[in-house]
Amino acid sequence: MGSSSLFLFFSSALLPYLCLSGPITIQTIKQPFTASHFQYIDQSGVFLISSNGNFTASISNFEENSPYYFCITHVLSHAIIWIANRNHPISDSDKLYLTSNGLSINTTDNSSNTSVAWSTQGLNSSSQVSAMRLQDSGNLVLLDRNNVSLWGSFDHPTDTIVMGQGLAVGTSVDCYTADNDRSDGDYRLVVTAGDAVLQWNRMSYWKLSAEPKGSQDSLVPVSFLALNDTGLFLLGSDRSTVVIKLTLGPANFRVAKLGFDGKFRVSKFVDKNWVQEFVSPADECKIPLICNKMGLCTSGRCSCPPNFHGDPLSKSGCTPTDASLALPSGCIDRKESNSSVFYVNLGSELDYFANEFMAPAKRDISLLACQDLCTRNCSCLGIFYGNSSASCYLLENPLGSIMGSSSSSRKRLGYMKTIVVSSRANKLNEATGFPIVGLILLPSSGVLLIIIVVLGFICWRRNRLYRTAKSKLGRSDSSSSELEIISVPGLPVRFNYEDLEAATESFSTQIGSGGFGTVYRGTLPDKSVVAVKKITNAGNPRPAYFPLHALEMHEKKRYSELADSRLERRVTNEEVEKLVKVALCCLHEDPMLRPAMVSVVSMLEGVSPVTEPRQESLNFLRFYGRRFSEASRIEGSNERNEFGFSSSDKLMSCMSAQQLSGPR
Repeated sequence: MGSSSLFLFFSSALLPYLCLSGPITIQTIKQPFTASHFQYIDQSGVFLISSNGNFTASISNFEENSPYYFCITHVLSHAIIWIANRNHPISDSDKLYLTSNGLSINTTDNSSNTSVAWSTQGLNSSSQVSAMRLQDSGNLVLLDRNNVSLWGSFDHPTDTIVMGQGLAVGTSVDCYTADNDRSDGDYRLVVTAGDAVLQWNRMSYWKLSAEPKGSQDSLVPVSFLALNDTGLFLLGSDRSTVVIKLTLGPANFRVAKLGFDGKFRVSKFVDKNWVQEFVSPADECKIPLICNKMGLCTSGRCSCPPNFHGDPLSKSGCTPTDASLALPSGCIDRKESNSSVFYVNLGSELDYFANEFMAPAKRDISLLACQDLCTRNCSCLGIFYGNSSASCYLLENPLGSIMGSSSSSRKRLGYMKTIVVSSRANKLNEATGFPIVGLILLPSSGVLLIIIVVLGFICWRRNRLYRTAKSKLGRSDSSSSELEIISVPGLPVRFNYEDLEAATESFSTQIGSGGFGTVYRGTLPDKSVVAVKKITNAGNPRPAYFPLHALEMHEKKRYSELADSRLERRVTNEEVEKLVKVALCCLHEDPMLRPAMVSVVSMLEGVSPVTEPRQESLNFLRFYGRRFSEASRIEGSNERNEFGFSSSDKLMSCMSAQQLSGPR
């Protein structure tokens, strides 16, 4: 075959695709029908135009080399008023089909697999579509053979409402994700039975009824939202009774649009230009994500709230100033449920956008109870507390921006929930410079040898101290005396009764007294000066283990019973509660859960909220307390038990602070 023959063959094969482009149809197209951007490339993808020429239906893209959408466009302003496949863009060769079942868009991937990118939903299975029509209002409808409407684009809006369009209750308008991303964003306008509301992730931040430029004319239930040539209206079921109205000037063409910045705007097209007539929220600080997560918006400027630092507009955002604290993940990391929670004070001059539009999680509740409510909820990221109303507001995931005082009509106390993290292990690794893998790769024989030597030394030392304790205390069972006598350098030391009696010269120099005994000055053999409390067990000859008693009273919320009776009700239950909770936190078995002294002082002074004691880290007190009680029940003997007291004493044992608090 010659070159001329080949040219004629390929030309005849490709000519329909190179030269033929489908014609634009006016108003109505009957099924079956197929369209793609490639088929209507000479018309920029337009295949249907309304009878008045104001609107077109096309398969178009909005930027060069960007994906394609099936959309409705206002001709004069070039405004896109509706997009079908906003979440599933297509290529220029993917096709739109009109059949008796409705409209659908099929897309083909690189492997030639075909799938449905979009279709008309909600059609009655018994209905047969005959045609589609683009009305003069811009509404694209599907008709049966009797010209009865089966489906309309006005009932399935995207981000825009046009004049003549009505939204029924429950319908929403969703913003784009970004200027170059037409998929559903996080902001939406929802029509409810009583209002039109702006929401972010289902949390409200504006409503039409609270708009200063709006007015309420009736209290009947809302059925529709409508935009016409005089303004924006919420109407009753008869479509004539005005419930709430936003009156604007006259216009030939007007749209209401929800932007991806969270603002709702109404604009009219005049002399080839858009004129903005209304925008809300006017205060940008009331937009939920104006300063990103945890950013503080004050008079339109973004910064970090008190006790936080960083750049709120950066990817990392605002983080706690205290490096040992981190923001919780919001139920993503389940390990956080075992972590210590600390609430960072934001002060009383801040608020959260959603607080004005939602009921509190609980009313008539204390600040501590509000924090506890948040602590037990992994999705809770912080609280705002109304002092005057005793109302508790929970900040749940996702978290938006914080508002400054100028944007809030009410003042609430704000606290951000944080997780106490530890970098002690990392710092140790950095300081030693010895890689962990080195420990793993040590010869097993060397490790075994080290273990044998250490265990042998411990056994030898233990037997020696056992014999010393037995001869000194004259006891046949010295299992507990070992605990009293073994001294490990760097750890607290236990003393028996005789040592303390000698150190204080028979408790001769009193330096103070408390609710449970008298404090004496003493001098140890190494010349260390100590304070020893001799605890009196008034009315009960048997000693009680006070930390366990305090834990039990905490669990029963009976804090006042722990107060010294000599105070004669001069302290409140809340004050005792604070002291008990702080003390129990300091007794946590896991050292990493115990608060630092800075935090203790801050909690006692009321600067920071009191952290709730963790029950699972205090259960060791029950075992230790039982040993204490069992020792106290040794009757008919004057021998001193493992805690250094005699059961015949009228006084409780004299113990060091280490003995009183138990193992630390």
